[in-house]
Amino acid sequence: MTSTTTQSVVIFGGGPAGLTASYRLTGHGYRVTIIDRRPLLGGARISDDLCEVPEPFTILGCHRATHALLHSLHPDQQQPAGAEIPLEFRLHDDSLVQYPSTCFPAPFHTWVNLLKFSGIPWKERWRLASWVEQLWEGDERLPADLEQRTADEWLASIRQSVQTRRVVWNPLARWLTGNDLSAMSADAFVTSMRPLFLSTRSDSRISVLRDSPQSCFVQPITEVLTQVGATILCNTEATQLRYEQDHISGILLRDGSLLQADWYVAALPPHQLTPLLPERWLTRYAYFQQIAELRSVDRTIIHVHAEQPCATPRLVLLSDTSFHSVLATAATPDHTCFSLITTDSQFAPAQPDSNLDRLIPDLLRSLGLLMPESRITSTGRRTIPGAILSLRPGTKLHRPIQRSPIANLLVAGAWTDTGWPPSLESAIVSGNRCADAIASDRSA
Repeated sequence: MTSTTTQSVVIFGGGPAGLTASYRLTGHGYRVTIIDRRPLLGGARISDDLCEVPEPFTILGCHRATHALLHSLHPDQQQPAGAEIPLEFRLHDDSLVQYPSTCFPAPFHTWVNLLKFSGIPWKERWRLASWVEQLWEGDERLPADLEQRTADEWLASIRQSVQTRRVVWNPLARWLTGNDLSAMSADAFVTSMRPLFLSTRSDSRISVLRDSPQSCFVQPITEVLTQVGATILCNTEATQLRYEQDHISGILLRDGSLLQADWYVAALPPHQLTPLLPERWLTRYAYFQQIAELRSVDRTIIHVHAEQPCATPRLVLLSDTSFHSVLATAATPDHTCFSLITTDSQFAPAQPDSNLDRLIPDLLRSLGLLMPESRITSTGRRTIPGAILSLRPGTKLHRPIQRSPIANLLVAGAWTDTGWPPSLESAIVSGNRCADAIASDRSA
């Protein structure tokens, strides 16, 4: 048994949310113990058939919490290398078109960008730009029932054609949230689009970092935690939360030991958190009942490495394929890494490797990303179970705030209510809020 000490926090879950909370709380002087059922913090694992090269990822300019954490973890001269890239769409005729970026002040730049974007037919562009202008001027308002309607239904009501929804809006929704227009709420769609398209030019900037989240966030935070004496327990699984008078009294671990602290932060996916909760809480508190209503799907990432240089990173959003996007980056000066992402939980069992070996090169060549003479050197697949939160109508009411009804329990994760779609930014925001709530309680 671990005895309780003053200003102690146990964080169960070593993903981005748990790591952010741990990092912030050690900075406030708390004694932190972080446990994770996986062998490595951050959940990173490179399969045997995948080359050990950095896994690039994108950050939006509006992701201020992510940028702030990066700045805190890395001195200015050692910031992770990144490059600003445009957003490209593959149209119905297989041509590629970029979403424009102008230097006009907000909100005028949004209006100009919409009118210049040739991925949408001219009449629809004009109607959409006019509608956005009416929103700014107060002559038009968003409907009050957006959370009860699907995004596809609502876009049709503002006269966006089937083709535009299929080629532009659905790939965007899948890239930003992992959800299809036909399944997600209109409110979730608007929430995810507003920072990228209806804010300042700097907010809509898309940057690809050549380093992986593991090297940008996980390793630096782990080093800080080790330096300040935090306890890190990997391969450690919590099995039950023990309670006394609506306070958590400890966490029972798989090995039978009891871990105790003053505060507890649950930084787990909802399907892993609810089995730990006492039955009394699930029946008594609507907060926990709503968490049990959340649903998620798997995300599969295919990494393909080819013998060809990549002078400029590219991000292409796709329609009518199993993948919603492909990101091309330089793995080495002479090799390109293509990362193809799908959120279809049926993809992995439905697509044998022999089909991928033929389909993916054909897709990359049709996009002009893979040169005809280039040779693919390796292909790897990673499926992350339950990585994408379903944003079906009504889900907004079930996403919990970070403070739970239990006085010494907070909940963190990209899936919690942060005002963001489930993403790295949402996870970091939730971890920050948990740390701030604990620190403010001590100072009160």
